[in-house]
Amino acid sequence: MPDQHEPEPPVRRNPLLLIALVVVGLIGYVVTSTDRNAHTSASMPVATDTPSTVTSGSIERALQVPPGTRAREYIADLRAAGRPYPLDEVFEKAQEFMREGNLADAHLLYFFSAREDYLPSIMRMGEMSDPIHFSAENALLDHADAVQAYKWYSKAASLGQPTAEEHIRELQQWASTEAASGNPEARQLLLNFE
Repeated sequence: MPDQHEPEPPVRRNPLLLIALVVVGLIGYVVTSTDRNAHTSASMPVATDTPSTVTSGSIERALQVPPGTRAREYIADLRAAGRPYPLDEVFEKAQEFMREGNLADAHLLYFFSAREDYLPSIMRMGEMSDPIHFSAENALLDHADAVQAYKWYSKAASLGQPTAEEHIRELQQWASTEAASGNPEARQLLLNFE
């Protein structure tokens, strides 16, 4: 007499069926999320160089361009036109960005022209890093970087800029005073003067 409580053998499921369900689920997810994103992005405003205002409400909102975008476009145009670059115009454009408060754009243009050995830009890069001349409102950096300042001033001095040598002497004096107080950056800078 067979036992009525005999367990039934386990049901074996086809793994291909599970894989097919997962694939169908992923396709459904991709299709629905793509439609949702296309609908959302179509209604989002696009940033432009020129500020635009929303006139339907009482609040005016200016759309902003990501930091550095205008300088990168300007540099791309310069490179497309070829050398020699009008470095005095690049410097003036950087100054204009600085006056507008566009620090990233200004920094990129100063850096571009400094790498092309334009002395005013080299000095500006040094001053933006110099702990003696540093101003957070006028620099892309969070804090001064004395070693970078030394690097830029040294480059300017090698190109014959007398003010750069004066700044290097000031940096050396700053580093001596700060190193005595335990400033590790000042100690690192002093290694350049040995």
